[in-house]
Amino acid sequence: MSSFDDYLQREDPWQQEQQAAPKPVHINLSLIAKRNLPASVADGPHDELIAAIMKLTHIRLDRENIADIDNLEMLGPVTNVYLQQNQIKQIENLDSLMTLRFLTLAGNQIDKIQNMRMLDELKFLDLSENKIESLDPDELPKSLMILNLTGNPCTHVINYRTSLLKALPNLQQLDLNEVTRQERLEAGCEVSDTSDEEEEEGEGEEMVGGPVVFGQDRDDDFLQLSADIILESQSRTQQYMALHEHHMDEIEEVRAQSQLTMNTGRSLKDSPRSDGSESKLSR
Repeated sequence: MSSFDDYLQREDPWQQEQQAAPKPVHINLSLIAKRNLPASVADGPHDELIAAIMKLTHIRLDRENIADIDNLEMLGPVTNVYLQQNQIKQIENLDSLMTLRFLTLAGNQIDKIQNMRMLDELKFLDLSENKIESLDPDELPKSLMILNLTGNPCTHVINYRTSLLKALPNLQQLDLNEVTRQERLEAGCEVSDTSDEEEEEGEGEEMVGGPVVFGQDRDDDFLQLSADIILESQSRTQQYMALHEHHMDEIEEVRAQSQLTMNTGRSLKDSPRSDGSESKLSR
């Protein structure tokens, strides 16, 4: 077999990368430490590591190919958890995070909302770009103020938005759109006169006339956090698309070179040979 034939039988590196499915990752002490603590602490004495873990309030575990939500009982008073862009299929084992106020599970494989009603402090929930087909609003905590379900089949169900407004009395933003007083009235929700005045004057403790900002004295960080997540997600998506296009350009270049080599080989095969036969005939 020629070197060229051997080359054609080899798989493209990009194909090998796509076909090699990475092994699922499990949440453990080492992973939490690696992502959320300085290396000097993560690699230091075990008792100091545990003490540092217990003090964390923000846990970042995004893009780790995590398959299951587990082993979170080792954490302390956590308020923010980032689990977007993993391989999670089920919402579970969050009952140890009773102080949780901010949770993003965007870009996973979740097909059902469950095991969340006990999260009485949860204000922000991002479940966008999952596989949720049917929705039971009663499975969501009543405390939610921002909910994002864009990119799920359930958003196309009749009365989807109305059912959520009825079930979540504190909701101020749904699928990146503000919840208005008029929308609540049309959904049959109870709306107080004072909330109407606050919406018109913009003087209430919680601003309703634009991007959602929670109670000014303790919840200002939520608006910034939600904006940061959206910007970070857009940036990562652009990076992945650029990388993908680069790989595709490389593949096209290899294919073009292969086609050129094959055409050259055919041309040489079809051309008259100079093996001395003409000289023999002329004698």
